[in-house]
Order: sequence, then C-alpha cells, then structure tokens
Amino acid sequence: MANIIKLIKPKIKRLFKNMINYLSPKYYFDKISDIDLNKLKQKNIDTILLDLDNTLVPWYNSYIDPEIYNWLNNLKINNFKVCIISNGLSIRVKRISKELGFPFISNAIKPSTKAIVKALKMLNSKPENTVIIGDQIFTDILAGNRLGLTTVLVKPLAKVELITTKFIRIIEKKIIKYLIKKNKIKIITKVTNSFQELK
Repeated sequence: MANIIKLIKPKIKRLFKNMINYLSPKYYFDKISDIDLNKLKQKNIDTILLDLDNTLVPWYNSYIDPEIYNWLNNLKINNFKVCIISNGLSIRVKRISKELGFPFISNAIKPSTKAIVKALKMLNSKPENTVIIGDQIFTDILAGNRLGLTTVLVKPLAKVELITTKFIRIIEKKIIKYLIKKNKIKIITKVTNSFQELK
C-alpha cells in the first residue's frame, strides 16, 4: 500500500498543479473599472471579452454603476473589439448588451470554450491579443486559460448569491486564498494599479 501511495503521489501533485494553473487568473482586480485600458494596449491587447452578471451588473438586476458605464464607454473610445459572453439567458443578455452597444453571446455554458472561439472568429481576433474578464474562476478564468487568453478576475458585484453559486464561492474562496498565499495572484486596486505580471 505504501508503495502504491509513493507511486501515485507525484501524479496527484502534477494533476493538482495543472488544475491550479488553469484556475489562476493572470491578474486580479478589485473591480473592472480599476483596469487601466492604456496598460492593456501596451500589452498588445485589442480585444476584450466580458462576462455580464456580477462583472458588469449584479446578477439580480440590470443596474450599471456609472463608473463601470464610463469604463465601458472608454472601450469604444479606445477602439477595443468587445463581446459580452454570458451563461445567462438570451432575453436578459440581449437587453443589457443592446443598451451598452456591444455584441453578445448568451447561454455560453462556460467553462466550455465554444462561445469564446465563436466570439474570436466574429471579432477577427487572436487569443494572444485577447483578454477575458469575469468574476468566477470556474467559468471565465478556466475557459480563458484553456484557450491561452489573458485572464482577469474581478470581485463579484453582488454580495447576495444563488444557493448553487454560494456553494461554488466557498470552494473558489479557498482556491483564491491558496493562490494569494503562494503569491500566484495579488489584488490590484486603482491605487496600486501597476499591472505587474503575476506569477
């Protein structure tokens, strides 16, 4: 038994490391409006894929914070190619995306990469020049990392969550805590927005 454990232990470690790498965002921001668009341009990013619920608006309503609204308008001013990719229902996603003036893909089933590939083709964009921004490591970050995109995690806007999301958040918080402890991610705020590479 001891020999079996000794044999499989390195494999389990490799599996855990691979899983953590796929769940690790390149950057971690307090909120989406803290992201410096000029810094993105400096990193040759020309395409931004956005999650909707709890990233741009709370999941339970359509209220867009003025600061976030201005940040989204700056995407247009700076000529970024943008697409909203949401696991949400088409009616809600379409209504909000139309208000913002961005193309969208609903019912994306992230972490499936299908919707992201579709968006890249639609925008004529390359993965190496694309960033995906969202509030969940098991959907947005995992999907983005699978395709080699620059991944950005933001804190969820809403404090109230659905029961299923609450359970996922418990696991997510433990993983994020582990990543911060291991110095693999660090929260970047508007005050400390150096946009440094994370390990």
